Amino acid sequence: MVLLKDIIVNKNISIDEGMSLKSAIKKMNQNDYGVIVVLSQNIPIGIITQKDILSILTTAVDLSIALKEILIHKDLITVNIKRSIEYALNIIIDHNIKRVIIVDDQDEYLGIVSQEMLVKNLEDDSFRTNLIVSNFITNKNRLITLGFNDTLETAFKTMIKYNIGSIVIVDHNNEAVGILTQKDAISIANKDISTKLPIKEFMSSPLITVNENDVVKSVIDLMVSKHINQVLVTQHNSKQPLNIISMRDVAHNLKGNYGYILENKLQNVKKTLNYIGELVLEIYEDNNEQVIQWMNDVAIEHFGSSVGKTIYSIIKPSVWHEIYNKIKEQTNCEKLKVSINNMYFEVTCSYHFVNNKETILLILRDISKFEYAIKDANKKSQELQQELEILQSVIDQQNNMVLVTNGSNIISTNKTFYDFFDIKSIDQFLEIYGCLSKVFIQHPDFFYVKDNENWLESISNLHEKNRIVSMIEVKTVDPKVFTVQLNKLNSDPNNYVVTLTDITEIKLESQKYYFNATHDALTKIYNRSYYLDMIKIALDKVKRYNAVFSLILFDIDNFKRLNDTYGHLKGDEVLIALSQAINKNIRTSDIFARWGGEEFVILLPATSLAKAELLAQNLQKIVQNLNIPEVGQVTASFGVTQFDAIDNENTITQRVDEAMYEAKSNGKNQVVSA
Repeated sequence: MVLLKDIIVNKNISIDEGMSLKSAIKKMNQNDYGVIVVLSQNIPIGIITQKDILSILTTAVDLSIALKEILIHKDLITVNIKRSIEYALNIIIDHNIKRVIIVDDQDEYLGIVSQEMLVKNLEDDSFRTNLIVSNFITNKNRLITLGFNDTLETAFKTMIKYNIGSIVIVDHNNEAVGILTQKDAISIANKDISTKLPIKEFMSSPLITVNENDVVKSVIDLMVSKHINQVLVTQHNSKQPLNIISMRDVAHNLKGNYGYILENKLQNVKKTLNYIGELVLEIYEDNNEQVIQWMNDVAIEHFGSSVGKTIYSIIKPSVWHEIYNKIKEQTNCEKLKVSINNMYFEVTCSYHFVNNKETILLILRDISKFEYAIKDANKKSQELQQELEILQSVIDQQNNMVLVTNGSNIISTNKTFYDFFDIKSIDQFLEIYGCLSKVFIQHPDFFYVKDNENWLESISNLHEKNRIVSMIEVKTVDPKVFTVQLNKLNSDPNNYVVTLTDITEIKLESQKYYFNATHDALTKIYNRSYYLDMIKIALDKVKRYNAVFSLILFDIDNFKRLNDTYGHLKGDEVLIALSQAINKNIRTSDIFARWGGEEFVILLPATSLAKAELLAQNLQKIVQNLNIPEVGQVTASFGVTQFDAIDNENTITQRVDEAMYEAKSNGKNQVVSA
């Protein structure tokens, strides 16, 4: 029996995330699999395909850029080296991909296997002897062709537009004379060839063709021997092109034993459609292990992608044995309540065999929240009333305020809510306040209702971290801060379970810590540390978006003499007065910080040198006109500069510093630009 370890390949397939896009294209050109696996410390974190390179060739992306700068991280489909060929092919079909990444038990990269390799190594009885090529093209889209004088750029854009891997090239008589593939595109990119050149100089010719009546097995052998992934199909007794078929078409249309697997999979999918919104897992027996073969989007969002791992990666053995024994006993299970990762689920299962191997469809319904209790309560079932009373007592013991509401009316709530507003009933609250949103404090740091908007709809559109409100506690008359958690009830989409968690102390401590960490203790403007963080962000932004910013650095003239004459307390008074005056005369978007001692810096986003000079001259006059008791007039010397494309943090800082010292040398109380 052929195993995955027997067919795995890894030469010129992987690359480190720190390498350039150009290096990836070069490696892809050296392998025959149309893919590069990107690694971080030997863990797969992404892939780059021929289609990705094709898209890049139609843009102005710098090929010297590091992969980690452009790589979009997403969950990859990986298969453990211990899995079978049949299982790997199932994964490829289920997830509509061309190859899978093979990893060891520590999820470290070992290599890849492609659908071509898997199909090639299927047992002969997987193919029906009478399966012919025409079976694959009856429902195909029309053949996409281009003329041999069309440009490479036109070909690349056409492949992207129609999501196809190759273009058939025709002559003036509309007869096929060549083909251009995504693999050809990689070779072109590797050689830095202009995409404005005609296709005829780079197309593969003559064409490798098969007849519509050829046997599929012979077509696969041809593709494998020629190291190609697709062939042109011609009409019987004619050279007229019909369509292109690929190894993916073969994998999707195999008859015999594998067709039976697909039929059973279709049944599973139909069952899954009855449970949209629930967590669905398909578990398949492979090498005497129960392995997760497929998960729906809700399950992936909840548990993370665990495809290719055993069921124990999600459900601990003791819980799984309880579920599995129930399945074995009854061949299915319905509404079995279990605990998984400190959450409670209602489990429904289906159980069947595919090719004499167990396949289990597992459907998990989350009953941890209040939907289950509220739905039962609405049924007003006398049998469940006692359970609901117990649940209410548990809710009443919560320190958080918990209520069920449609935004206008409150249906139910808990004791903490009553205590906070010093009320005896929901009716009393509605009589006094009318609606919960009317007690939200209108403060720019918190959510509050504007006009007549529905507060539940408005706050649900915010990111969870911004769902924060402030309200006055009635008994103490103290403002409190709460996070708002919303859970819509499936039984009634107009109602929400709203949980208000008091974070007043955390919020106050966080604000105090952040302010102290970013502001100067004396002047209350930003400190040097915060400024250094901001200039790094500014440099990155202007270089990326071809924007501009300017800097002003100024120093109070003769400040040491002022301290020696009037004392340091009076010197501190001057620093505070000057900081307040400057702060009132700059934009809120400007970063005004104490650079050190009597030196200050202003970062001016989206500001040219000319505008920065005008501002500096205005600030010079403002400082000069300050009248400090006992001290009288103070002055300052200003340096101004604008970002240059070659600048880094050190060069722009040194330039503005030199400009300021030139102002000092020229007699002080003036502005010098550099």
